[in-house]
Amino acid sequence: MDTLPNAKPQTPGENTASEHARRSVEEARAGAEALTTQGSEALRNNAARAREAITHKTDQAAEYVQAQPLKSLLIAAAAGATIALLAGALGKHQTHN
Repeated sequence: MDTLPNAKPQTPGENTASEHARRSVEEARAGAEALTTQGSEALRNNAARAREAITHKTDQAAEYVQAQPLKSLLIAAAAGATIALLAGALGKHQTHN
């Protein structure tokens, strides 16, 4: 341990307190690093599961469209018309306010 030229020597009690504080800081840093690692792993795992679920649903939708092309087209047209009507209604509502 380096000492400063004008620093007074530490008493045994100060030395113990200083060492205890240093250990506490090291433990806190190690705990924070562990939490960061766990959070990163959880995020990676959740992202992988989400990608798998999206891929599965996309594949199911593609199979449905191939099996039922006309029905799929009618569903898409109805959804588009509904969205257009809602957007129009919201646009009129906001211009009146």
